[in-house]
Parts: sequence; C-alpha cells; structure tokens
Amino acid sequence: MALAAGLLPGFQYEITAGTLQGEVVTIVDNTPFPDSDEEGRKRKVTVLSPEGQEFYILPRLLSDRPVGVAQAPVYSQASVMMLDEMVEPEFLIDPMTALVGISSAPITDPMDPRLDPYRPSKNKVKRYISREMPNGQSDIDFLLTFTNDEYRAENEGRPANLMFKGDTQSGKTMMVEVLAVLWAEKMGLPKPMPIFTLSGSSGVTDFDLYGQTTSFTNPVTGKESLVWLSGMADLAARIGGILYLDEVNAMAERVTSSVHPLTDSRHHFINRNKAVEVSPGQFMPELVSASLDLWIIGTYNEGYRGMGDLNEAFNNRFRTIRWGYDSAVELKLIKSAALRLLGDALRTARERNSIRTPIGTAALQKVERDVQAFGPVTGLGILVGMFKANEIDVVNSIIEDRSIIVLLNEEERQRRVEDRDRNTGPDYN
Repeated sequence: MALAAGLLPGFQYEITAGTLQGEVVTIVDNTPFPDSDEEGRKRKVTVLSPEGQEFYILPRLLSDRPVGVAQAPVYSQASVMMLDEMVEPEFLIDPMTALVGISSAPITDPMDPRLDPYRPSKNKVKRYISREMPNGQSDIDFLLTFTNDEYRAENEGRPANLMFKGDTQSGKTMMVEVLAVLWAEKMGLPKPMPIFTLSGSSGVTDFDLYGQTTSFTNPVTGKESLVWLSGMADLAARIGGILYLDEVNAMAERVTSSVHPLTDSRHHFINRNKAVEVSPGQFMPELVSASLDLWIIGTYNEGYRGMGDLNEAFNNRFRTIRWGYDSAVELKLIKSAALRLLGDALRTARERNSIRTPIGTAALQKVERDVQAFGPVTGLGILVGMFKANEIDVVNSIIEDRSIIVLLNEEERQRRVEDRDRNTGPDYN
C-alpha cells in the first residue's frame, strides 16, 4: 500500500486492488487532494494509464514501490499521518474531472505522433539537390551507408556518428533533414525520424543536453507544479532519431566532454541533474542507455568568430566529412553565371583573408532574387550590406573589376529576348 508522499512522479506503479487490479500506471502528480465526495475524505493523486488517459486514484491502491525498483521509497512522518484519511476501498475513474489535452504516456517510439513537430517535411526531398561524392554515389546514398548493418555492428548496433565540417549555407542542415526522411523510408517507417536539434553557442549547458526540473502551470486547472523537462540529448537517447549538434564547436569544451559516453562504445550518459532512489534514503544519478536507432550528427564551422576547436577526444568519436560549397549544386540552383562568378571571387578573397564574411549558396540565391526584383544595382547593394564596414571596399572592387553589373544587365537582356521568342513563336512570313 503506497502513500502519496512516497510516489515518484514519472515512475510506474502497479494497481493492487479495485476494478483495474494489475494495470500499470505512471505517476503524473503525487500531490493528494480531496475528491468530490460529501465528506471530502477520498484524497487522490493524478496518474496516467498506458493508453494515455489521465485520471485520479487513491494512493493506497498502488504498489508501495515503482515497477522495476527493488526497494520501497521512504515515507515521511507527515505522509504516514495521512493514512487514516484513505479509508474508501473503491477505485473510481472520474472522466468528467480528467484533465483535457494531457493524454501522454511516456514516449518511447520514434513514430509517436507527439514527436511530429520534430520531424522534417517530406517535401524537403523534392527540393534537395544532391551532390556527387568522390566514389560516384549521391551524397544521401553515401551517407545512408553509415546506417547499414556493418556500421551498426562496429558501433554496438547504432549508426556511425558523423561530423560535417564546412562553411555556413552549404546545405548541411537541409541534408540532415533529408537523411531523416530517407533513413525512415529505408527502415520501412511511415514518417520521418525526429530530429532533436541543439544549436551551438557558449550558453549551452548540461541542462540543455540532459534536462532539469522546472515549473509548469497546467493551462486547464491553473495548478503549478515542478516537472522534469528533458534535454535534447536525453530525448534522443531514450527515443531514437537524429541528435543534431549544430555548430558544435560553439559549445564549451566542458559541455562537449559530457557527451563523450554517448558517442563512444559506452552509448549511455549519466544524468547528474536527475536523482534516482535506489534504496531508502540513497540516491544515484540516472543512467540512460542510448536507443539502437540513435544517430548522432554534428556540424562544425571552422574559423568563425565565437567558434573554438574540438578537442581530439571528441573529434575522434566521429567520422569527419568535408562539406564545402559544391559548384555542380550551385549550377542547378543559381542560373546567373555572373553571380556564380561573383561568389567564387568573394570566396577566394576570404581564403586570402581579404574579407572574413562567408558567402553561402543560400546568400547567392537571395541575391539572384533581389537582382530580378529590383535590378542589378539595388540587388548587389543589398548583398554589399551584409559585409562589415572594413570589407565593403574590397567587395565593391571585386564587383567592379569583374564587371558584374555589366554581365547581369547582359543576362537580363538575353532573358528578355528568349522570353519574347518563346511568346511569339517562329515567324513564317
């Protein structure tokens, strides 16, 4: 027979009496409250059924320890004094008082519909332009080989960790989204795998990775309680999917080092932020083993302000792939030869340290749209505005020396001629 104070939120308990004897439920809130009977003597706690229905139950009808835990929790003297209030033997479900909108059993399946906000759209595949890898494979086919059985075998059953090094706007994020879609299709799953993204910055802490206790106010009842808020690494490890460490070298070394056990042969992490009671009065940090369908992918921007270097211990846990700008991809995405020429010249200037601002594929696409909408002078002026003050003279010089405005005007003239010929058709007179 359990007491309310000894029930652990988030843990599962077996119903030991009543009409649902033998069922296992999850504790949502162990704060007891009077039910709506005349005497107000039935003090119940909030639990979750395996089907995801939230309801109330008398603590005395639950087992005195969580399912799978060897020892019973410790009860306070105050909780023992509440025992005489728990006298009603009935186990009642009151659907009229059940909370609306909170029907959530613990998420363990990456196909769970509650993870849909973390899935990329399948339309990403239609818009994605593949690049050819040195071995002749398309990039996606090449990268999906790291999820094959032989790579899983050498990684304790999990896909190989990948790290992509390259400049901004080279398509790394979209590539990860496409992998989530096609990896799921390869496994015969109905929806894309979820992507749990952690965007790198110096402000990222262990809380962002592994979670913390925080306050939550129920939007229906207005009741405030303390809940466990999982971090991105915690969710990905438990459920599976892609843990996407975006711009990982912007994170502090003490943070990336905490990911080491998850990325090496141990495939687990020890969550120092979450205590688990292993015997009465004795607590240990939670140990979480990674799902076999956890795929860890990182991206790394070299030489950018605020970015550091990855230490060797972390870097060695990944297969590193250079992911720069691809001229064949840009040929398909950017119609203007003049703008592709300008992009190459600006990147050469950056390699020579004449400028520091990178110019990515997406940036060139925006310039092309601006040129078409506003003309070459205004469109290029918007581009120049993205550079720092001490870089503008260099950029303007590149535009002038390569006659970019002249070339763009000529491209526009040719486009109009082609449009006219296409609209009028052949002349038979």
